[in-house]
Amino acid sequence: MKVSKTAWLILGIGIFVIAFATLFMLHSQQSGEQEWLEDSLSVAQALWPQLISEREDLESQLTQLESQLTQATSSLSSSKARFPKSVQSIEYDEALFDIAEDCDLEIVKLTASEPTDQEVEDVTYAITSFEVEVRGEITDILDFINTIATDEDFTNATIELVNIDTKLDEDKKPSATIKLIIYGYKGE
Repeated sequence: MKVSKTAWLILGIGIFVIAFATLFMLHSQQSGEQEWLEDSLSVAQALWPQLISEREDLESQLTQLESQLTQATSSLSSSKARFPKSVQSIEYDEALFDIAEDCDLEIVKLTASEPTDQEVEDVTYAITSFEVEVRGEITDILDFINTIATDEDFTNATIELVNIDTKLDEDKKPSATIKLIIYGYKGE
């Protein structure tokens, strides 16, 4: 079968049109991808300085937090070192008698409980409670309470209860009962 020149021409033009259309579609697609990549690159270049600045800020914050953690760890270690391992009631008894004498008070009664263990946030403390009854002038009683609250021998103590009885006894002096809780560090 012989194909005419017109048929060859039409076939050639058809192949050319198909090839041209295919190349045009590929070029359009590639052009769209290139435009998208350029837009993405522009956005990334615009964000880059901001991201570097944020990274530097975060590194600075991390350094500060590490410094604070180091200070907190050091403070915890020094606090643990200052915290007594156990509560020796005789030492606290003597300190309470000395404070009462300095405040011109008479200790009527002083009792101490047996130490008990109490766990607070995974730390075990030996707790001893003291009950002190003193007699004297109200101002002296208040000085006694203030001294206990501020004395460095009692930094690991909490005044749980103060009951001041203003009824005068036979000596015409008011009395106060103070309940004091003293904590000793037992370990983690």
